[in-house]
Amino acid sequence: MIADQIARQLAMAIATKRQASLVVCGGSSPISIFAALAAGEHEEIVDWSQVTITLVDDRLVPADHQHSNQKLLHDHLLFGAVSAATFIPLAIDNGVKNIGRPFDVMLLGMGVDGHFASLFPDMVGKASLQVDAPPMILETGPKGSPSLPRVSMNLAMILQSKLLILLVNGSEKLAVLDAARTDPELPVHALLKQEVTPLEIITD
Repeated sequence: MIADQIARQLAMAIATKRQASLVVCGGSSPISIFAALAAGEHEEIVDWSQVTITLVDDRLVPADHQHSNQKLLHDHLLFGAVSAATFIPLAIDNGVKNIGRPFDVMLLGMGVDGHFASLFPDMVGKASLQVDAPPMILETGPKGSPSLPRVSMNLAMILQSKLLILLVNGSEKLAVLDAARTDPELPVHALLKQEVTPLEIITD
């Protein structure tokens, strides 16, 4: 189970350096993973008070907005056992850039247009999707569905992770993933073809 793998990675980080970091995506794909982590099944191996959690991307809306990934995390992850963790919202000018890297676990989803995080098709060929760009957090104009301004780590920052997991759920997304292996116009192509960080793909 992917939640078990995440818990083991966090536990190893805590044992080694007395702290761990977990970066997660929004959307529906990770909700069952969040539920498994919050249920307390991993309390014996993960000291959540030593874990810092943040988002790989978010919509630039109030934290309690229905489309906020912060709200999604508060509803599905940041309670029960996980409430002891430190949560830092993603923003250009706050503490996320000070979290030690490489991140211990990075959890990504993918859209039917091949985007991951908030890196969309109109960003292909730009620094946001280039492996050798300076790692950074960037803000965008309205993108995606719903079309809202966004904040996101760029690909170079995403790749600064020890365990990088891409969740791909459903036949439509699986077809996009397959196409992206050879289609450079799909943003996730850059993630699949990079050789910086091993990528684990979880499908259903």
